[in-house]
Amino acid sequence: MRQGFFEGRWGSDAARKYHEETKHSYASVRSSLGFLDFRNKPYPFKYYVSGSKIQLPENFERPEKYALEALSCRKRMEPGTKISISTLASILYFSAGVSRVSKVGDSLICFRVAPATGALYSTELYPVVGRVEGLNAGVYHFDPAEFVLTKLRSRDYRGRLAAAIQEDAVAGSPLSVIFTAVGWRNAWKYRERSYRHWFWDGGAVIANFLATSCSFGLDATLYVGFEDGVVNELVGVDGDEEAAFAVVSVEDVGARGEAANLEEALMHIEAAPAHDRSKPVKYPIILRTHASTSLSTREDVAAYRDTVAHLVSLRTPADLGLTVQVPPPLASTKKLWEVILERGSTRRFARNDIGAAQLSSILTFSFGPLKADFLPQGLRTLIHPHLIINAVEGVPSGAYRYIPNSGELRLLKRGQFREAAGYLCLEQSLGRDAAVVVFNLADLDAVLDVLGGRGYRAVQLEGGVRLGNLYLAAYSLGLGATGLTFYDDDVVEFFSPSSEGLEVLTVVAIGRPAYSSRPGSIRTKTLKHPAKLL
Repeated sequence: MRQGFFEGRWGSDAARKYHEETKHSYASVRSSLGFLDFRNKPYPFKYYVSGSKIQLPENFERPEKYALEALSCRKRMEPGTKISISTLASILYFSAGVSRVSKVGDSLICFRVAPATGALYSTELYPVVGRVEGLNAGVYHFDPAEFVLTKLRSRDYRGRLAAAIQEDAVAGSPLSVIFTAVGWRNAWKYRERSYRHWFWDGGAVIANFLATSCSFGLDATLYVGFEDGVVNELVGVDGDEEAAFAVVSVEDVGARGEAANLEEALMHIEAAPAHDRSKPVKYPIILRTHASTSLSTREDVAAYRDTVAHLVSLRTPADLGLTVQVPPPLASTKKLWEVILERGSTRRFARNDIGAAQLSSILTFSFGPLKADFLPQGLRTLIHPHLIINAVEGVPSGAYRYIPNSGELRLLKRGQFREAAGYLCLEQSLGRDAAVVVFNLADLDAVLDVLGGRGYRAVQLEGGVRLGNLYLAAYSLGLGATGLTFYDDDVVEFFSPSSEGLEVLTVVAIGRPAYSSRPGSIRTKTLKHPAKLL
């Protein structure tokens, strides 16, 4: 590792070690075969067996903005913009609500509006309310199954959250949401590698949240730098079985909340165990990595914030490849709410071409500006997208890289790489049959050098947000998409020398589905807890 600002700080060495030890290779996936114990499958919803519950309105408004426009908000929020409980219900639903229910025998499978690895849905949402019409200030938990908010704290905690993030704007926010991961839900299937999935799955939910907020004219910022202990305590989680990994704040310049004392107002309520059937299996490498990458003090958060500016000096990949001209992006034709309900994970692609303008639109809007505390002014993204193009009209098949700042598509090597794409995507036919496969890569060492181990969370989370954007952009154009896992080092080798020094974060295959599927529908009060679920 190169000598950096915070080499070894905030768990950078632990994060690098974790990343190396959880890589997939041809050999590793064949030497670590396990089995799924369905008797111990985690329940996919968190719910409280006591406490004050508020039923969210079912006739909430829908995000009407065209989907591609909602992926690229540029208008500043008007000061004093009001959020109603109906708007809040819509934002929460279109971020993490249930859109499809399948019955298998006597059991149900509840699918949600954002993709999640293995449909295990480890992400939980906790609104911190300051000014929402029809709802008192406080800290709440969102339950998408019963479509209720459970009140955890009854006072205005915006100031306390702002102090944990060290961002005054959060104190004036009418609404912030804390995102947590219930680790065992994903580790049940994906074991040690599941820590990556916290950020991939959570990032996809956040992509929906940001787009939906934009559709309502709200200006939101993503934060990964905060005092972990304070934020975990604010929502009453232990930081072990469940832990906060991100905060999104809808920014405004309205009345600010005071930094309320955490000891005063935590409700005495009880949540059902995250593992109803038996105790979860612990994966020490996940616990160590998350603990090591935590910001424990105010000084840690201040140092994190001060060093983010140094990311603008990150190197860009070598100036390789021949620029290939593609048409300008298309205009949106589908509204965001329609796209979110239509979205699923494509299970089979037809080997049909997609349009060059469709590809141009997907790349332009998926890698547009992102307001995040780890992206200083002048840095658009930490991601270096690389692509295998199999079937795009007017674009030669081959390996490419996309440069978000300039919008250039560079041809690295020409050829038919369907079989390579399938192999790199863990030998899955979805990678082989897709029209295009997008590999989101990043200079992990450089990010760790600047932000220490906290940078690992940031870069993986951006990989998840971009994955979510790619889904939404593809479905807005009548295409399909699916997130895939991958052989880490083989991907880097395939795109070399353009990919030299980079690491893979997330992968999305895009193309024309080989079948027709019904869109989902708005489902509230889907079930009463506990329910019999697969």
